[in-house]
Parts: sequence; structure tokens; C-alpha cells
Amino acid sequence: MSASRLHHNVLYNLAGSVIPILAALVTIPIYIRTIGEVRYGLLSLIWLAFGYFGIFDLGLSRAAAYRLSALRKQDLSVRVSVFYTACSLSLCMGVFACFVFHLIAVPLAEYFTVDPLLRAEILRALPLISLFFPISLLGGIFGGCLQAEERFLVLNLQQSVGSILVQCLPLALTFLIRPSLELAVLGAVVARFISVGWLGVSCFNWARAAGRIKASFSHVKDLFAYGGWITFSDMIAPLLNGLDQMIIGATLGPRAIAHYSVPFSVASKILIIPASFNRAVFPRMSAMHTKDARELSKKALSIVAHVMALLSVPAIILVQPALEIWIGKDFANEAHLAASILIVGMWFNSIGYIPWTFLQSQGRPDVVAKIHALELLPFVAMLYGLIWLFGLPGAALAWCLRIILDVALQSWFAKFRWSDGRSVVFPGIMVILAMLVTSFHPALAWSLISAGMLCCAVTLKMMQEEDLVLYTRPEFWRRT
Repeated sequence: MSASRLHHNVLYNLAGSVIPILAALVTIPIYIRTIGEVRYGLLSLIWLAFGYFGIFDLGLSRAAAYRLSALRKQDLSVRVSVFYTACSLSLCMGVFACFVFHLIAVPLAEYFTVDPLLRAEILRALPLISLFFPISLLGGIFGGCLQAEERFLVLNLQQSVGSILVQCLPLALTFLIRPSLELAVLGAVVARFISVGWLGVSCFNWARAAGRIKASFSHVKDLFAYGGWITFSDMIAPLLNGLDQMIIGATLGPRAIAHYSVPFSVASKILIIPASFNRAVFPRMSAMHTKDARELSKKALSIVAHVMALLSVPAIILVQPALEIWIGKDFANEAHLAASILIVGMWFNSIGYIPWTFLQSQGRPDVVAKIHALELLPFVAMLYGLIWLFGLPGAALAWCLRIILDVALQSWFAKFRWSDGRSVVFPGIMVILAMLVTSFHPALAWSLISAGMLCCAVTLKMMQEEDLVLYTRPEFWRRT
């Protein structure tokens, strides 16, 4: 068992998630001024398409992290064999994805209705984009290996530096040479190659201690069996997360999409906190017996529920004045109710990370995938019905109810007892009370007072929770 402290790992993951966001906030305006809005829009579409092709990972990066964590007590040679097998499979899938992408993208680019000069730039950039697939898919395996070894400081340091390089190197090339898509993509490929190469050096230094070990076909079935369910879940997730905006556009018009997508995008950023926690506890849960993993889940639920309530409560109450200052009064009047409901949903989503992580760490990613598939059609029906009844807030309510159902089902299949989740009740009540406060449309001063009082209540409850205080002490995480 790694001697690294879990609370440190959470902080490393959190910093590793925030730094790329900050880098993007700084560089996006400079990009637009340097290469123009049209080129930047095309570049965004290219990265969006690349993101969808990430399905060729086939869940191997998560499967590798799980298998390496679960085999932590095995001989190093066994784990290194799993690592080399995963690398070989991922590299093959990366080459295949490169071929498929080029086969599809070239004909589409030929008929893309843009300026001929820009079309030519796209065609010259496509071979470079294809190189991303083997590099990035292999990088996923390296990241999974470091996650399994709980080397989160190294992992997040390297990924943060890589993210900054991916943002800045293309910008430097287009600024110093000329504004063009192929130079921007070239810079991104070189930056990604450096980042993944750095991760690879760390992994192969770890593997070298086992001597000369080869990939083994005996691990292929386990990796694909686990990764297959991850892939299935990843195919459904974009539908569950994007159907609401598509149906809003079809029923309420494109203007309503902005009133929904902007607060949704901003509110979802708070999920980097439970996501950081999830990355830290996953390898430990994978190495534990079910009873011990469930005990760790109980502790994690309490911490995440209280911390996220302290963020969600003021966000729910102050979202309207915040939107007025940021965008404008008309936008805030249209979007604030939906935004408040979405933040409530984000709180439920944050505690849902815990049963999700537990199920995957115990080798049951199939349960998560089946639950997501089960939710799809009811979610569509609920969206249409609630949008017809309540408009934009109805769409937010449908998404929120789906998340609550998702958390309930995953907790049920994880066999969490009432005593395991009892600690989430009080912060949950505070979140609901914050939602009720917004319905009275209080003045800003009263909004601030209400938010402060509810946050104080959550804080006092945290101080009264003897177990929660214990869980936040470094000496507890050191021996977990």
C-alpha cells in the first residue's frame, strides 16, 4: 500500500484540474485575436470531433488502473505484464482510430462549406490530428498506471505542464510564424507528445524494476471485459448529458439553449472537487475487500456531502445577482431558476460519485452502464413532459430528477445501508432550504444573510460530527 496521504492526493488532483481551466481562460482570448474567430471555431470543432473518437480507448485506461490497483499485492512482474498488455492494446486501437478518423474526416473536409483557403488548411491539418490518437490513448494507459500506484503528485504535475504546453505552444507557433490551423495543430501534437513522453518515462522506470516482461494474452480478456462496460457507459453518457439541450432547442428555440447551457457549464465546474476525490480513492478501494471499501465510501460520502453543500448553498441563493453582474439582468431573469435547480442537481451528482466509484472499484462497471441505459428513455419522456409544463426550469428539474434516480439506483446496487448515507441528510436539507429561499426573491442583503446562515449551519454540523472531524485529520488518511 502506498504511503502517500489520501488528502494530499485529493489536493494534487484538484490542482491538476484547476490549472488547465485557468490556462484556457488566459489563452482563449489571445487565440481569438491571433488566429481569428473562424479559425478558432474550426479548431474547437476539430477538438470536439477528436473527443468523440476517444471512444476508441475502449475503457482500457480505466481498466488498467483497476487491474493494477486490484493486483497491488501480487508480484511486480504480474502487474508489469498487465501494464505492457494494456499499452500494446491501446497502441493498436490508437493506430486503428487514426485510420478511421482519416477515412471519415477527409471526405467531410472536402465538402465543408468554408473559405477554400481554410478548407486547404483543414486538409493539411488532418494527418497531424490523426497522430493524436495513438499518442493520447497511450497516455491514458500511462495515467492509469500512475493512478494505480497513487503517484498523484507526479501525474498531476506532468498533466498540468502538458495542458499548459498544449494551450501555449500552438499559440506561440501561430503568433511567431503565421496564423494557420496546421501550425496550431502541429503545436498541439508536439506538446501532447512531450507530455505523454514524460508520463511514459515515469511508468517505464517503474516497470524496469521487474526486468524483461512481455505483454501476455492472458490479461486481454480481463482488460476488455472491464473496459467494454466503461465504453458502453461512455457511449450513453453524452446522450444523457446532451439530450436536454437538444430537446430545449427543438421545443423552446435556440435562445433558450444559451439560458440553460451557460449556467450548466459553469455549475458543472464544481464537480472537479468530487472528481478529484474519486481519482484519489479509486485505487485504494480497488485494492480493498468489499467491507473495507464500503467503510471508506461511508467516510467519503460524509466529506463530499458537507464540502459540496458549503459551495452549493451560496451558489443557489446568489446565482441571480451573479448572472446579472456577469451577463445582464434580462439573461439572469430568464436563467436563474433553471440555474438554481441545476446546482441542486450538481450537489446530488457530487455524492453520486461515491457509489459510482465503489461499484467500479469492486469490478462492477456493468452495473453503472446498465443503470445509464435504463435511464435513457424515461429521461427523454420526463424532459418533454416537464418542459411542456414548466419551460426551461422543467428541463433543469428533469435533469436533477434523473441524477437523483441515478444516485439512488447506484447506492442500491452498491448495497449501501441507511447508516452509510445518514451523514448526507443534513447538508441535503440545507441545499433544499437554499432552493426555497430563492423562491422568495429576496434582496441581495437578505440573500447574503440567508447564504451565510445556512453555511454556518453546515459548518456547525461538521464540527459536531465526531467521525467527520476524524476523517479530515491527516493521521487518519495516512493509515487508510
